[in-house]
Amino acid sequence: MNKYALYQKTKNKHTPWPIKNVDDFFINTLKAKPLSMSDKDLKPFLIEHEIPERNKIGGIYGVYDSAITALLNGKVKSVNDRAFQQLAQRSVPLTDTDTILTIGSLVILETDDFETVSGCYIGGTINRLYNLVAFFAGLPEVEKTNFEDYIIDDYVSSLADVKTMGFFEL
Repeated sequence: MNKYALYQKTKNKHTPWPIKNVDDFFINTLKAKPLSMSDKDLKPFLIEHEIPERNKIGGIYGVYDSAITALLNGKVKSVNDRAFQQLAQRSVPLTDTDTILTIGSLVILETDDFETVSGCYIGGTINRLYNLVAFFAGLPEVEKTNFEDYIIDDYVSSLADVKTMGFFEL
């Protein structure tokens, strides 16, 4: 199968998630704290020209849970691993924004239509989180004449990583 045919098959199978579902995933699965742009503790973390334009922000979260950050940083392979489950049992919910962003990572989802995710800003180095966001966003619409192999290669790599984390059966 050529890469463009793989792109078309994958695009049809893995459609973009509605932004509401992504929000639910962040809050309920990643145990992220939703943050408000008006939160005074958030302001020092908002770096202009790096974060999405304010009119394109679809969600702001603090990801800090120790089990989740270990998973997203690759220190734990899967949610099914014993190490993940042990960390999850010891996790403590936090409410203080400054503490959450100091020990965790800031995630700002970008949207072009307020229906699906189109990109993100992640403060911190959580590479696997980029793969999750790529999975949620789905493949972009690309005509065959403008198609580049890396588009499907990057997405398939993201799918493999998301599957390895154990959140979804793909």
